[in-house]
Amino acid sequence: MQKLEAVFWDVDGTIADTELCGHRVAFNLAFKDFNLDWNWSESKYLDLLKISGGYNRIVHFRNEIQSDLSDSKCSEIQSRKSLHYKNLIHAGKIKVRDGVLRLINELSTIDVDQFIVTTSGKESLEPFLNTSLSSHLIYFSGIITYEDVSNHKPFPDAYKLAIKKSKKSEINCIAIEDSTIGVAAARAANLNCLLTLPPWSSDIQKISKKANACVNTLGNDYNPTKIIYGKKLYKKHVDAEYLTNIIN
Repeated sequence: MQKLEAVFWDVDGTIADTELCGHRVAFNLAFKDFNLDWNWSESKYLDLLKISGGYNRIVHFRNEIQSDLSDSKCSEIQSRKSLHYKNLIHAGKIKVRDGVLRLINELSTIDVDQFIVTTSGKESLEPFLNTSLSSHLIYFSGIITYEDVSNHKPFPDAYKLAIKKSKKSEINCIAIEDSTIGVAAARAANLNCLLTLPPWSSDIQKISKKANACVNTLGNDYNPTKIIYGKKLYKKHVDAEYLTNIIN
């Protein structure tokens, strides 16, 4: 029986509903600031989530529409977007998902190490951590962001760094992710993975089948977890016991 020793948390879509109501809105505000006629709809942004990292999404879209926008201008847009994202956070537009704080609390009481492992940059991550997650930061042993690795999800670099920092065997660790590229990154690092579908997920047929288990939410008593695939859940929500069960 493998013991659960470390949990690696993704942020965007996993800890919080950041993408459609946060990052997407901030991108569009930044485009407007630079007098661009770009506007990413919800469907377009969901497609762009296949690209890891905000700057990379801007460059990808620029190339896709054959714009002559320079790399340096793309970088400026990303910086402006981060400013708008901070403002959205401070305005209370970004909410922590159901069950996240409950599970963080539980894991801390049984001495399971917890790390944040994200492809978001520090500039956009820190405002969220210092507001919506401020009371729970003490429970994290480390934070790995876009700046800490050269290759980003779906490459395994961020998770390999997390494993190294945790000083744990990967068989005793699990990543909690919300996306196909996140699951791919975890599995490439030989990690167990729980896939928790983001609120905007509509096509279950297209979800990754490579995680140990998949749920619609980590859940609370008033919003119970539904298993999409994986081992049976005996309580109303995902807890440390379930995480231990699915890594064995």
